Amino acid sequence: MTAAAPDANDKKIAVGSGASTEVPRRYAGVVAPAAAWGFMFLVLRIMAVSGYDWNTAFLVSTTLSVSDSLALLVGTLMAGYLLVAILLIGVLPLLVATYLWSVRKHQAVMLLSIILSIVTLIALTTSFHLWWLPLATAAVFGTFALIRILPKESPVRRAFSRAMASVGWVAGIAVLLIAALVQTPWVPQEEIKTTNGTTLDTFSVSTRDF
Repeated sequence: MTAAAPDANDKKIAVGSGASTEVPRRYAGVVAPAAAWGFMFLVLRIMAVSGYDWNTAFLVSTTLSVSDSLALLVGTLMAGYLLVAILLIGVLPLLVATYLWSVRKHQAVMLLSIILSIVTLIALTTSFHLWWLPLATAAVFGTFALIRILPKESPVRRAFSRAMASVGWVAGIAVLLIAALVQTPWVPQEEIKTTNGTTLDTFSVSTRDF
């Protein structure tokens, strides 16, 4: 008895199932690190606004929900604008250099990061009159351009190439530094009048009743 030859439809099903399992595997390598970075950012923010006091951090953590994620991220960047500007001087030129001179995957993500960084730079410059910010950023990019024309055997050129290859790590560490060092909460300051007439300038991280 001979086995029947596999039908063409069976081959299509096998190929289709292989392709369907390939997509989750491809994105698993992106989602898992992003979730880990997001968790570290959240923990550092909670500890920073709590003055690195464990009991206060616990109380702050109970006020957060999933819907607060975007406000927490954007509010942190807004609150620590000076630190964001300083880190942007190094990160934005590195992103542009990597996009122009490095052969990397995820070019769309790189381009989106550059656009967001440029928008942030323009907003910081115009809002806080940080006119030195675009000049310093351009100067750093010019330095990178000079480093690129050095011989490939140069230690500085090799270090620059390693930095471009690790641009994701550099940008991620910069964001974590902001999360760890900015102690201003991610919400605007409010004036609250107590029952005895006293006015308090404070930050309200939650409007829920306890």
